[in-house]
Amino acid sequence: MLHLLKVIAAASISRTGLFVINLFLLTLTLFLFYDTLVIIFGRSGTIDEIDDLTDNVATIMVAFGVLIEERHEISKLIGSGTPAHPQDNMADIATQYGVYFIVVGLFIEVFVEAMKIPVRYFQGGVIEEVLIVGSVVLSISGLVASILFARDLLFRIKPNQSET
Repeated sequence: MLHLLKVIAAASISRTGLFVINLFLLTLTLFLFYDTLVIIFGRSGTIDEIDDLTDNVATIMVAFGVLIEERHEISKLIGSGTPAHPQDNMADIATQYGVYFIVVGLFIEVFVEAMKIPVRYFQGGVIEEVLIVGSVVLSISGLVASILFARDLLFRIKPNQSET
């Protein structure tokens, strides 16, 4: 069982694993936008559904951010203390995006929770619109970061120039 967990952890923090998880996050964020549009224009849902969807994507974004930001520590924990390619810039790229996903995910969660207080007293109107627009804007920020991270995983991992 421990061996299986190590294999899963190693696969998750590999370049391919990060790419696949990133695509999963990207897909969930696109579903969030689609569902939000259906709820807004189709009037077939409630603000609570948008709140739940946004909060779920934000939670996954934070978890993914922690995974990629702490990939070096995870590799030490599972026994492969040295990265597969120590001379590339994967660690720098992963740390930057990891911190970004953590911060944006937490901002989304804080924003949604903070907006719940006035929504309790003022149903509908401007408050709900601010909640929807703010959530979508912050989620778009995460979506853009996810697209850029996928691009960097595919094309920007390169050998460090300082090591010759």
